[in-house]
Amino acid sequence: MKPDLLSSTPKTYPRDARKFISPEWLRSPLALAALWFIATFLAFSWKRSQLLIGFDGGYMRDLARREFAWHLPIFSSSLDWFQGLGDIYFAVNFRLLPSFNAASLLTGLDSTAAKVVIYEVMLLEVTASIILFALTLGVRRPAAIGAAALTCLLFMPFAHPTLIYGILPLIPHIGSLIAAALLAATAYLQFGRRNWLTDLPFAAATLGLILWSELVSITIIMLAAPFFLLCAVSGIIAARNPAERLCKLALLGVIFLLTISGPAEYLVSTVLDTAAVTFPAELANDRATFFFASILFQGKAVGLAGPLLVLSAVAGAIISSSDRSRPTLRIFAITLLTYLGSRLTFAALVIAFDFWRGPAPLYFEFFTIPLYAIFAVLFYARMLERLWRAYGWIVPDHPALELRIVGVFIGLIFLLAIATSRRDYGFPYPPTANRLTEALAHDSALLPGSAYRGRTATMTGRAITGDVDWPQLHVGDVVLSATAGNEFRLVGLNYFNIPTLFQYTPTISPIFYAVMTRLLALPGDRQMRNIIVTRRINPRVLAMLGVRFVITDRPFAGEAQLRLTDRTGERDLFLYEIANPNLGNYSPILVKQADSASEILARMADPGFDPKREMLADVGGSTEGLTAARDVNIDFEGASLRLSAKSDARSVLLLPLEFSHCLVAESSGSSKIELFRANLLETGILFSGNLDVTLSVHTGAFLHPMCRLTDLLDARRLGIEKVPSPGAVEHD
Repeated sequence: MKPDLLSSTPKTYPRDARKFISPEWLRSPLALAALWFIATFLAFSWKRSQLLIGFDGGYMRDLARREFAWHLPIFSSSLDWFQGLGDIYFAVNFRLLPSFNAASLLTGLDSTAAKVVIYEVMLLEVTASIILFALTLGVRRPAAIGAAALTCLLFMPFAHPTLIYGILPLIPHIGSLIAAALLAATAYLQFGRRNWLTDLPFAAATLGLILWSELVSITIIMLAAPFFLLCAVSGIIAARNPAERLCKLALLGVIFLLTISGPAEYLVSTVLDTAAVTFPAELANDRATFFFASILFQGKAVGLAGPLLVLSAVAGAIISSSDRSRPTLRIFAITLLTYLGSRLTFAALVIAFDFWRGPAPLYFEFFTIPLYAIFAVLFYARMLERLWRAYGWIVPDHPALELRIVGVFIGLIFLLAIATSRRDYGFPYPPTANRLTEALAHDSALLPGSAYRGRTATMTGRAITGDVDWPQLHVGDVVLSATAGNEFRLVGLNYFNIPTLFQYTPTISPIFYAVMTRLLALPGDRQMRNIIVTRRINPRVLAMLGVRFVITDRPFAGEAQLRLTDRTGERDLFLYEIANPNLGNYSPILVKQADSASEILARMADPGFDPKREMLADVGGSTEGLTAARDVNIDFEGASLRLSAKSDARSVLLLPLEFSHCLVAESSGSSKIELFRANLLETGILFSGNLDVTLSVHTGAFLHPMCRLTDLLDARRLGIEKVPSPGAVEHD
């Protein structure tokens, strides 16, 4: 078979279709790289309103801002005192990402320029990684450049928001993880082709990039695993000789051993200890559709670019699968077709039987899009070669061809950036301050070194009649953002250092989910795996959880004081204050044994249950003769909490902090302490004398990775999966 246009040496034909004269310096790789950098930087500047857009984009910026401010630990997760009950952080460590570090150093993460810097650094990572990966597959440089440019054109927010599924406008860090996966695969493919000393840097690069990815985001690395396995299997099959195959197998074995020595346990623990695993039948699944199966099926909703990319990639892979002159590329073509078929089969099963509550099948496709682009470009090159041959044109030399490729894609990027909408998708960042945020910040803002003064629960949606789900609340939040510049739920409060009860993460624990849905949600409200809808204002339960303020859109006649009313557009928002919230100072003197989660929930739902004097727990030490603690104070220290208290004898405290075996208490005093699970969800602490401890989370891919699995075993021992449905739990 004859080589294609973009992977062959120049051929001469009788006539030239066009002349393309350029200075020699403009045809150099460095000049092309500089041209690409300048053009894409300008395009991102024009489309800055499309960068880090929407609820997710604001959430990512706010998380990153706090991680840098609090010096989030590199090897461990951290308390997220600003959402939920201080559960383990949303699993992304932005301090390890070059793009966010560059933005933090150059502009500060709150600026508009920060978004441009983040996306430009990420784009350069993706561009370089695709070119290196394609060259390793045996593709010539023009085709590699074309594949990188095509990926960026389709995947980056140059259009509104992109030409294919718009994940990067929301969370750009996935682009850096894609680049890391490509570079790790490149190093792996190069390993074993030389002597051991020369191969050592490739082994180190492979292992280092994988370990870095696991530290950045253990949950997203799950999406990268099938792609890297595809690359590893392809590289082993395509090895040039038995020695190279043996080296690759050995390195894969090392990767496997390193993975199971910590990261695998951490990932499994994190995934299993979730509401999605424990309560799958209760959770609405809006991902069981062909739209979330592949970009192949998004022609009507998003545009034809996705279907055309997949079909072109399939055509290119079929052609390459019969090209024995490039064995590595041929094997990759076969494995890609196999992987695509397997993934689409899995997606079809999910749609048919609705059994999956994990990431949408589409999400596993993100890491293969560069591979799609490589084979799509090879297919287009084959078609162009036939066209040029038919007209007898002269094939330009590679530098001229590369310049034309870059020039064409720059022109397309400029056209998209100028011609498509630049309208932002709601949720302005930074959010706008107003009467509500000013009042809440004055009375409850948390800054490092300040005392905890209560959190806020946003229970808007009470004005909606009938059952409610998250999309309905989300529409209301979009309206609030448009009229008030603030959604008053998460970022709109967290940005002003106001801690909230709302939690947004796919790793919501089953116990947190059970308590929220059984005690604070209305029976017909529909839940999702990463967001809990709560509309039932129960002052006693909210106070126990440390909630001091409630924002709602309907007057409440219960035991709470109306602090202020604010008109936002056509909607009134009401701010209520709950008396005597738990600021860590609930010190019950009566501790009762509870044998099951159902029993605990039923007792907490009883109006006669007073968490200020009664606690449901299984404490290892004796709880006879308890006295109430005094001088209790929780100081916020960013990635940790400092707790101090005094007891005349022995006391217990009920902390508004979600209990986990990942919690570590480092004592500065002489008091002997015991941490335990209290009232199913919260953290209890038993101590005597003077208490002075620092509470932090010690877990990560390489640090106590199994502790969250221990949490799950706790929950299963208590029968968390057997708790009555939300409608079956009686309330005040």
